[in-house]
Amino acid sequence: MRRDFRVYRVVFSVLIGVLFASCTPEEESGTGKLTIRWKLVYGGFPLEMFQLYTYPRLNDSLYFSRISYFISDLSLHRGTDSIIIKDVDYLNLTSSHTAPVSVNGLEYTLEGLPTGNYSGLSFGVGLPSAKNALRPIDYPATSILSSSAEYWSSWKSYIFFRPEGRISINGQPVDQADFALHLGADATFRRILQAHQIRINKNQETFIEIQLDMRKFFDGVHFHDIEVDRQMHSLFQVPIMVKLADNLATAFQVK
Repeated sequence: MRRDFRVYRVVFSVLIGVLFASCTPEEESGTGKLTIRWKLVYGGFPLEMFQLYTYPRLNDSLYFSRISYFISDLSLHRGTDSIIIKDVDYLNLTSSHTAPVSVNGLEYTLEGLPTGNYSGLSFGVGLPSAKNALRPIDYPATSILSSSAEYWSSWKSYIFFRPEGRISINGQPVDQADFALHLGADATFRRILQAHQIRINKNQETFIEIQLDMRKFFDGVHFHDIEVDRQMHSLFQVPIMVKLADNLATAFQVK
């Protein structure tokens, strides 16, 4: 009996090995899709263009009319390894957050991704210095970077992050003053890295959500006094932009 038990145990081990050997290639090979739902929130609640919100600390009423930004080197991470799944793109979240608002935000699908488990995701907000050093004319017409509308020629920089709207100052009607807290120049480039379990399955679509809390953009690491600085257009304002970029880096959350 003892000898038979050893025989059965060996046979069982061989069968389990064959089973895993046959399943593993199927699980680890092939490609799948990843759809990212880019969503805007304000203080944790869904954000809608042209709806009134309260500016932190100052209690001024404001609304947003546009929020858009460049992303670069969008990557999936697996331990110490990473793969870039999108080199550069431009996301305009305005229409997806204007009534009627899409419950999914801006849906962004990437196909042909290697299957498997990933431990995190990262992306740059803006452009790394090598790309930002070039001008729209240096890129082919098919490139998103060929658009001169998103480039400051006097700064020799693209506009990395573009939130715009109107705000009441000193009790004035909200439509009396506009704001445009544009970020640009190499010093404002920020890389966002978030730990998050992501599974890409063969021939299937995976969904994740990336939230951007615009309240944290105003009052995250630093408080931005919008009554003093409503417009970002001059080189001497780069130190202010750097603080806003620090806030922006804390405002993203992957879910």
